[in-house]
Amino acid sequence: MQRPIRLFQYAYILKNYVFQQRQPFLASFKITYRCNLTCQQCPFYNLESTELSYEQACTTLDILYQRGNRMVIFEGGEPYLWKDGEYHLADLVNYARRLFFSVGITTNGTLPLHTTADVLWVSLDGLTETHNRLRGAPIFERVLHNIQACQHPRLYAHITINAINAAEIPHLVRFLNGKVRGITIQFYYPYNRQDALFLDFERRATLLDELILLKHSGLPILNSTAALHALKRNTWRCDDHLIDNANPDGTFSQGCYLKNRTDIDCSKCGFSPHTEISLACRGNVGSILAGRRIFFLVV
Repeated sequence: MQRPIRLFQYAYILKNYVFQQRQPFLASFKITYRCNLTCQQCPFYNLESTELSYEQACTTLDILYQRGNRMVIFEGGEPYLWKDGEYHLADLVNYARRLFFSVGITTNGTLPLHTTADVLWVSLDGLTETHNRLRGAPIFERVLHNIQACQHPRLYAHITINAINAAEIPHLVRFLNGKVRGITIQFYYPYNRQDALFLDFERRATLLDELILLKHSGLPILNSTAALHALKRNTWRCDDHLIDNANPDGTFSQGCYLKNRTDIDCSKCGFSPHTEISLACRGNVGSILAGRRIFFLVV
């Protein structure tokens, strides 16, 4: 199957999402909960679950497509750890590329960054000491080496902001300039607990103002200005039906990323992909352009 041409992609988006058909569009496929790290901010690495075979994972991708999704992101745990005999993540990516407009991977960056995926995110939480502290291992230099060795045309850094790393984020953005093609941010969500990682909204707003200035100065922050403003006090309406979630055991849920995973408190939300896609499907030009720039919907 050939990937659809760009005009068809845009027509499909207009028909099915701008006109509120309530289909999901962007799928998160957690193919494993296994991970080689024990990050403070992650609730998944210590979860146990069966894992799908290659054939079952391909069936899951087929179902995600049939449900309306046209973009899929492989996540974990650490997605590069998934395998089924001689099949590895690369085989799932190649299968997904025959179906979806855009295929992405989010990884901790500790393993070689080889992929044919359209988009590749490496999660970074701070400079050396902060990143290693939050990730529970001295990995920063290894991750940086893998980033520098990677030639992927859309290699992005993804930063989850919390109370520990917040003060360092502007320095991290400057440090990453020129090392990656772009930077996306989101905010830590307190999974089923109140903890020291949650960043209060006063400090969130102050930091976002600084990030907006850095974006306008030319640093490669890919979140739209509209989304960054909306995240200050969560002044946006979430159209969570646009998001689909697939789990390592083959189950699905449409809607909030937290559904069936933890308690949902929308007042503490920091999931910028939900912000961006909700604004885009309400006609916000900045969010539409941000989505196009990030995922670059091409043949």
